[in-house]
Amino acid sequence: YATVLEDEATHNKVYKYSSLNAKIINAFSKHNALFGVDATTLSTYFGGSDNTTTFDRIQFNFPHWRGKANNRYNRQLINEFLRSAATVLSPRGEIHMALCDGQGGCSSTTLQEWKGSWQASMFAAEHGLLLASVSPYEPQYNLSSHRGVDRPFNLGKKPKMHVFAKPNGHIHVPRDIQLCCRHELHIVVPDDEEDDGSSDTICYMDQILAGDTVEMIIQGIVPKGVRVEVPARQILELREAEGSLQKVAVFLIVYCSERYPVTRSQADSWRELAEVEVEKFVPLRENRRGRTVSHPFPYPSLHPEIKYRTTGER
Repeated sequence: YATVLEDEATHNKVYKYSSLNAKIINAFSKHNALFGVDATTLSTYFGGSDNTTTFDRIQFNFPHWRGKANNRYNRQLINEFLRSAATVLSPRGEIHMALCDGQGGCSSTTLQEWKGSWQASMFAAEHGLLLASVSPYEPQYNLSSHRGVDRPFNLGKKPKMHVFAKPNGHIHVPRDIQLCCRHELHIVVPDDEEDDGSSDTICYMDQILAGDTVEMIIQGIVPKGVRVEVPARQILELREAEGSLQKVAVFLIVYCSERYPVTRSQADSWRELAEVEVEKFVPLRENRRGRTVSHPFPYPSLHPEIKYRTTGER
């Protein structure tokens, strides 16, 4: 199927080659040009309780809200399209979405850049989809529909094709387009006088503070396909509310969508489990428990943010 939003009469009136293109498409066996199809409600046209048509590939090139719109409306459009497309996608099918350079946001190297994008991978994850790949894209057809009229629009220098798919255990998302959530974990370091002095205790605490043990514990509680990283840690001496000084080991915990979608709500449930599991071995700083994880962000923006801003704030 080749579909457009406008009804046939309107499309023919606006676009010079509308009628001709439809005839060419319909001339091929099992090919159909359909008018009046809303990409945000695909199940209305192809679904149904008795007979749901599913697709191996659904493609939406350069989605854009009608007219000159801000990011909020374009985010709403791709969010609703991805939700809709996921309902009629076959188990190993793919959703292809062509976007102008920077619109998708997956390669953002700063949070500011990410917040200015359409955040496509974040919406995909909310609908159980992974951003599986991103590659350069050059359309092999004449562009049209600039603000609802029959004239070309500017794609910029590097348009990209974003491919989304349902996780199936075989898709391995490249690290540079993975989606992540993060939170801090504050572990109370016992005072020297509180240690029992045994070499086992000292060795065990050293293992905890090195970070590998914390990473291993948390990796064991997340779904298969989520990669846990502990990219930063600090030992701080903080003044608590009652005025006492407390030595605390602060770990940055990051959940990455390697083969499984990461959403904020899911990541926060993993954060709750992580606090429970880690506290079985070491005490946590009580007034830092239960703090919600970050909003999702692309992996390339993680390390520039680790000019670690951890403070003694309560």
